[in-house]
Amino acid sequence: MPRRVRAPCLPPLLAPLALALAPARAWAHPGQALEPHDLASAWTWDPWIVLPLLASGWLYARGAERLWRRSGPGRGVRRWEAGCFAAGWLVLAAAMVSPLHALGEALFAGHMVQHVLLMAVAAPLLVLGRPVIPFLWGVPMGWRRGVGGWARGGRVRAAWGALTALSAAWLLHAAAIWLWHLPSLYQATLASDAVHTLQHLSFLGTALLFWWVLLHGRGRRTGYGAAVL
Repeated sequence: MPRRVRAPCLPPLLAPLALALAPARAWAHPGQALEPHDLASAWTWDPWIVLPLLASGWLYARGAERLWRRSGPGRGVRRWEAGCFAAGWLVLAAAMVSPLHALGEALFAGHMVQHVLLMAVAAPLLVLGRPVIPFLWGVPMGWRRGVGGWARGGRVRAAWGALTALSAAWLLHAAAIWLWHLPSLYQATLASDAVHTLQHLSFLGTALLFWWVLLHGRGRRTGYGAAVL
């Protein structure tokens, strides 16, 4: 049985460096590295991962179909935007369900690649897909009106305005990346599946917020260069 090694404290944006420099067996979680012949069968069918993925894909497709049937194809959500959401959904599924997820349970490099896919590939593609519009069209009319009324409330609008400030979105995303790689928090993800899940949710959630501000919110109005900086 290989000896468990403490994973280095490294932000996920440095994953290419980790791939180049990390030892062949730098564990992200206790256990043996997967052998090549094990990868084909190492799919993750955790219902807490699979069901939300299926629900989000179904809701987007149902909402886009309803919207296009009423307003015409490409209205409300353009075809290329739907294509972006589909691509982001597939990347998200690959990161969380495919053998990459199991590889990330054993190898530190695979673990970091998984995080990069979540934050730097899946998140911007999902945001480009403008999912809120199809999601609203995918639910019953009563729910849609209720959500609309709630979203127009003064407190909700004020909170959303604060969260989507350029500095706030950047700070939240940066904090999620760096704080989870403090040694104590990183070790907590190795010992608990619940903490590991919370880490993934915070990575994806803050990445979605950051990319929304950059692509649709104040970052777009300010200028992409300033937003990226």
